[in-house]
Amino acid sequence: MKPNPHLLDQALIRLGADPSSALLVGDSVTDVEASKLAGVIAVGYANRPGKDERLANAGADLIITSMEELIAPLTQG
Repeated sequence: MKPNPHLLDQALIRLGADPSSALLVGDSVTDVEASKLAGVIAVGYANRPGKDERLANAGADLIITSMEELIAPLTQG
């Protein structure tokens, strides 16, 4: 159970991914906490009013309010 990073660690091992090159998008404080414990970038998804502050206080590296914010840079240009 989050914030235990066990499942994140297992996913990283299975993918052969370095934690510093991975990220987790989550909408809860425990998602951010698990990300930090696993050493991956924590993207806080503030899908409701007030979540941005809670996710930021938990240590999210980036806060988004729409998934479009993640994919838009990939589809432009």
